[in-house]
Amino acid sequence: MTQPFYDFCVAAGEPSVRDATGGGQHWVGCTLHTCRLDADGSAIRVVSTTRLPATAPGYLTVARTRSGQQMLYAISGEEISWYSIGDDGKVELCGSTPTGSDGAAHLCTDHSTRLLFTANYGSGTVSLLPIAEDGALGEAKVYAHGPGAHDGAKGSWGDGPQFRQESAHPHGVVVCGGQLYVADLGSNQVVCWTIDFDHCTLRAASAITLHDLAGPRHIQFTTSGDIGYALNELDNTICVLRRDSAEGGELSLVQTLSSLPQGWAEAHADPAMFPNEVYSKPSHASELLLSPDNRFVYASNRGHDSIAVFAINASDGKLTPLQFEPTRGRIPWVFCLSEDGRFVVVQNNHTRASEAGPDSLVVFRRDEPTGLLNVSAARLEFPTISSVWALPISRP
Repeated sequence: MTQPFYDFCVAAGEPSVRDATGGGQHWVGCTLHTCRLDADGSAIRVVSTTRLPATAPGYLTVARTRSGQQMLYAISGEEISWYSIGDDGKVELCGSTPTGSDGAAHLCTDHSTRLLFTANYGSGTVSLLPIAEDGALGEAKVYAHGPGAHDGAKGSWGDGPQFRQESAHPHGVVVCGGQLYVADLGSNQVVCWTIDFDHCTLRAASAITLHDLAGPRHIQFTTSGDIGYALNELDNTICVLRRDSAEGGELSLVQTLSSLPQGWAEAHADPAMFPNEVYSKPSHASELLLSPDNRFVYASNRGHDSIAVFAINASDGKLTPLQFEPTRGRIPWVFCLSEDGRFVVVQNNHTRASEAGPDSLVVFRRDEPTGLLNVSAARLEFPTISSVWALPISRP
């Protein structure tokens, strides 16, 4: 049945100070907006707002608590907050707690909403926080990753990809079966931890090292858990990985392919044309998601400014490129799919390309049989956007 509307949560505000990378923002007037998309995708508008403290959330996720409440979790540097989602889509702050570490970049929960995990890029760690039945978070336990792939490299932003890998930099987390998988850009690995749910602890299990200067940023698995897809930020590639659940979740490489059109990177190799002064290549990959039916993979390219669409081969999980759809804006950072997969909403960050804003929110219709994207007329602009995520279709 077609939904009457779709709600998305957008974190937006006015930047007062920001570092060269666009991360480490300091904000004034930051707000969580509930934005409502018409069922046909023709228009989107703000329907409610919730004022926030000065630090803007960098990533959001939604989970249903064990008591049945839909909860929005948001990470902001060293802190994570949780918000109830009302029948009208309005979000209300319920609480916040430290992640126990610095520079959290991503978060996820397990499927039973017993534990929440964060990837802490800045400190080279992952955090585990127990979740109460009502969705409140307990005290964090922190686990360190090892040295970077180019341990001890000296330099500063813009000196090249090796410097991004001078130490461990966990960037994405996802739970599959009884394991937590961490995409670690700095160590150039996807690291597997075994989860002990009874004692709320992690135990190091295995890791797969990807090709040099890949820089894993995010990883997602098919519903069966047999195949995973790792998006590599530094060289705009995707690695298809087979997961062996009988061997403690160990991963093996199946395929590596570019998330960019053939020849584009070579034709745009002049550093003067890179998106900003800290980019070491003409484009860097950002977000990766799977369609709800496990038939398509979507990846965003910052620099090429596109969403790449890939078809999944049902027999072996390999990918075939189908489309490189322009995002109608600069530096697509986070994007999300509506819960039923009918729409894709993209966050463009002109301000992170050292350009004057505003940042934009652009909506695409997703053709379910083919996986292809078509831009709609729905669009919103804000001075700066830090994140976007789909709210659940059915709320209590």
